[in-house]
Amino acid sequence: MSKADNNILGLEHGKIGDRIAVVLDGKQVYKKLYRPTNPRTPQQQKHRAKLAFVNRLSKELAEAVNIGFAKVPQRGSGQTARNAFVHENFHNGALVWDEESGEWSFRPDLLCLAQGPRYVGQGIAAEMHDGRLHIACPDTGTNNTHGVTDDQLMVAIYRPAVPALHLLNGPLREACSECILELPETEDEEDVMLVYLWFQATKYHRSGGGKITVRPGQASKSVFLGAFSK
Repeated sequence: MSKADNNILGLEHGKIGDRIAVVLDGKQVYKKLYRPTNPRTPQQQKHRAKLAFVNRLSKELAEAVNIGFAKVPQRGSGQTARNAFVHENFHNGALVWDEESGEWSFRPDLLCLAQGPRYVGQGIAAEMHDGRLHIACPDTGTNNTHGVTDDQLMVAIYRPAVPALHLLNGPLREACSECILELPETEDEEDVMLVYLWFQATKYHRSGGGKITVRPGQASKSVFLGAFSK
């Protein structure tokens, strides 16, 4: 049975007979369908479980991912922000296999929620006091060619036990040397909150004789600030 979906550009994705329709660099490509002789080997099952796990993460973190990876896919490629998230975290060491449980988990410090050319800054740290998150950005990087004053601070708080995601808009880069954000309400005082931060471009800029261009929506790579509980 053949099945293929068309995107807004009229390009096909999916299975068509003994071929697979994909889009690479904005061009339609048809590949021969590979049929493994034994599709249920332990290694193949492990690979599928890994892909299913990171896809589930992409759904739970979709609000952050759709913003943090918005400008990563190449124009016309047909790739989505969630596709880019899955690809990045599938290969960067963030996913860990537990031999005892036979399940996949992730390393919070390596999980990437945003990716792009923006500048993050140095010495960013977070602490929690009185149920509030205090973030310090001693070096906001405004003198860096990839950091401008109107980049916006973005903070994602992920609670894997629920699971739930809270995406917060912080101040602009020029005013984020120190900011205080309200944490989400929780009935469980031991509920772990994983906090991630990145900068997102808000306006169009061009400098350096036009060689450096900042486009709205471009992000920096996300930074893991730590695990907190109220």
